[in-house]
Amino acid sequence: MASRVAVVLGLVLASLRPLAVEGKTYRNYSDIGELSKNHASLSLSDILPTHQKTYDKNRAPKLLGQPTVVYFHVTVLSIDSINEESMTYVADIFLAQSWRDPRLRLPENMSEEYRILDVDWLHSIWRPDCFFKNAKKVTFHEMSIPNHYLWLYHDKTLLYMSKLTLVLSCAMKFESYPHDTQICSMMIES
Repeated sequence: MASRVAVVLGLVLASLRPLAVEGKTYRNYSDIGELSKNHASLSLSDILPTHQKTYDKNRAPKLLGQPTVVYFHVTVLSIDSINEESMTYVADIFLAQSWRDPRLRLPENMSEEYRILDVDWLHSIWRPDCFFKNAKKVTFHEMSIPNHYLWLYHDKTLLYMSKLTLVLSCAMKFESYPHDTQICSMMIES
């Protein structure tokens, strides 16, 4: 049965495309780190409002009183370790989240379309609080080559990307065994 599940999931993986940034294709997400070498250094105070007391990282940015729209994109890198006994599977993903924060300032020397920021700044600015509803375990990758990135665009859109390994639960149904096909989801909530 596991091989049948793997075949169905394998068809989904075959349709994935590599990431394209500024017309250049990156097949390995660690290659994106090369983009940051061309940018002059910034400090967090360069993007926070002049009066930092007016910026509350715990409040979502609102434009004209409207709710903050957050876009999510998940790229599935691999699916393995399908376990019928524990009804779980493991997925390696790249999660991208983007949102606008009109409260931020653009750096004075920003002539490019975007700037790559220090990922640690996420502790000082608002970010979406998404989580995987059916995750039993989430591992954030910390390696010698960064696996997470933060961009700031000219329209004050922030794009945060990170590589994660998820152990997800899946309510498998075995009534038709050995001719069953399992449908497993990845549920993201905020």
